[in-house]
Amino acid sequence: MRFLLCLLPLCLSACGGSDNVADNVVVPPVSVTSETPGDWSALAGMVGRRPSESGLIENSPISVDVQSRLGPDAAAYRDAMMRSGPLVREGNLMVSRGPDAWLVIQPGEHAFRAGLLRNGRWQEWQTPGADVPAI
Repeated sequence: MRFLLCLLPLCLSACGGSDNVADNVVVPPVSVTSETPGDWSALAGMVGRRPSESGLIENSPISVDVQSRLGPDAAAYRDAMMRSGPLVREGNLMVSRGPDAWLVIQPGEHAFRAGLLRNGRWQEWQTPGADVPAI
């Protein structure tokens, strides 16, 4: 007990009242602090299946990336992709097309490009810094 009482002043002195943890802290850019990409090799098992069957948009290695990139448009995109055709391979790409939405995935680059038809115009999103072809 005496030991704990001796440590108390030492611990409290570390709380010097300054809001800064350290004066020399450099905050990395968001692109560096974002989540490390998961294992997209699991997408291969979704080839030949529709997103509505495979969970491609709702529960797959790219789900979090798509949700975060599309933000408030993610729900409308997810609904439109439920009517899309099966995920197919086109060279090093994986593609799913529908009447109102499409998705192109570059699994080796952990990148995607998505399109949603709204009010007669296509709106597109892609992984920042990536060069994923549109369809």
